[in-house]
Amino acid sequence: MKNNFFTAILVFFAAQLAQSQTANWAADVAPILYEKCATCHRDGGLGHFSLIGYANAFSNRDAIRSATQSKLMPPWKPDPAYRSYDHENRLSDAQISTIKQWVDADAPLGDLSQAPADPVFITGSDVGIPDLTLLTPFYTVTATDDEYRCFVIHNTLTQDAFLRGLEAIPSNHQVVHHILIYEDTGGQGQQLDAQTPEPGYVSFGSSGVSGARLVGAWVPGSRTALVPSSMGVKLTAGADLIVQMHYPKGTTGMSDQTALNFFFTPTNQNIREIKLTPILNHTPLSLENGPLNIPANTVKTYHAKFKIPIAASVVSVAPHMHLIGRSIVSFAVTPQNDTIPLVKIDDWDFHWQGAYYFQHLQVIPAQSTLHAYAVYDNTENNPHQPSFPVKNVVQGEATTDEMMLVYFAYLSNLPGDQNILLDSTLLSSAVPFVPGSGGIANLNVFPNPVQDVCSYEYELSESTDIQVFIADVNGRVIRTFATKKNVSPGIYRENVDLHDQPAGAYFVQLRTANGAVRSTHFVKL
Repeated sequence: MKNNFFTAILVFFAAQLAQSQTANWAADVAPILYEKCATCHRDGGLGHFSLIGYANAFSNRDAIRSATQSKLMPPWKPDPAYRSYDHENRLSDAQISTIKQWVDADAPLGDLSQAPADPVFITGSDVGIPDLTLLTPFYTVTATDDEYRCFVIHNTLTQDAFLRGLEAIPSNHQVVHHILIYEDTGGQGQQLDAQTPEPGYVSFGSSGVSGARLVGAWVPGSRTALVPSSMGVKLTAGADLIVQMHYPKGTTGMSDQTALNFFFTPTNQNIREIKLTPILNHTPLSLENGPLNIPANTVKTYHAKFKIPIAASVVSVAPHMHLIGRSIVSFAVTPQNDTIPLVKIDDWDFHWQGAYYFQHLQVIPAQSTLHAYAVYDNTENNPHQPSFPVKNVVQGEATTDEMMLVYFAYLSNLPGDQNILLDSTLLSSAVPFVPGSGGIANLNVFPNPVQDVCSYEYELSESTDIQVFIADVNGRVIRTFATKKNVSPGIYRENVDLHDQPAGAYFVQLRTANGAVRSTHFVKL
């Protein structure tokens, strides 16, 4: 009898230990889903279902496990071993394993007190409150093939401004394949629009306007990043914007109205202008072994290169191909024969493209040569092959044609550019004085980076008096958020208005009556 009793006790404690070691939603899975998935998988987002809250995650647990195990989701295409980027939206092997363990254990809930607060999104934006929003006309697709329709919108600016970020929000993601936004200062777009009774005009490929300048672009899966407030893409006061919408074949009868959100620099004085250009491309000036022509049932590799005459500081890089493209790599070779890796995508997917922002400005010295090598598979083995039987594919604007472009967002180089940080996650979380955390169990700021309004959340494990401060990067207190007496143990969340706070890096510090301090960093945009 005694042996049976002790055996039962051992079994009980073993079960308790196994349960405590099993991944659960509250402590282990929710933080991953909220950081990496919820931007798209939420009400009104690009994803087809929400992953906010335990019930939604539980209902979709098998799909989550399958998509993360295959690395189909999150849709991050660049090779992480080749180059790191700002805010990479990918999962580590450990995070993928955690999700699998959770689903395999029948998706336990865990202790809800350990769960992060549900993420809060601003209606109509994934980034923050925009400075200006413009709408394309409501349009129903009538073409039976790929349609490139250009809408002309007046920008309403009374003085020149500089874009830190441009966000596109289609109302119908099934209709819009990609968007290019040009600036037209000569009124040619309006003249073309006036020649047709329906909204906009058709221009296959480009805007159809000579001298139009590319100022922004959007493709599914792309993330809007806000560059530092000292730089931006120039918009001319009173100019027109030509918004070219690509409605792909198969969308006939579907409708959309896209919102364009503009985020400007706080001032337009002494701003460094960002240029957007496909420096590597399929024209004879760049393509070494053109023209771009892939016969049926062949696999071909193309090489584009260009020597830059002056030094450049690159913000981001964005390769572009269509369905036959399978892989692409781009790099620079300096005059000293050093190689600068730029981007490498081994499993190209036409439906998940983007601009990839570097963690720091990437300086490329003068007289360096930019290179790109792209592989095209025009056989039945290509999983994205659009034609059966397989057809010859040439360079063109249709989805079933091909392209080879690498867009660069860049600045004229200045000394010290290599030290300009674009990725706020690289900021140190240390401050000069941080004693033990005492009764402070947790402190977080969200969203981070902050546009104008943020929340800070903290957890106390014992009753105490508290003060909450904002400090600069040197640990100097510059503002007090709250002073409270006899605060009970628990989780607290407070909102704070940062409209008047200058852009920069800061820390939130929480101090208790016994001298305990906890801090976390954030970036004010």
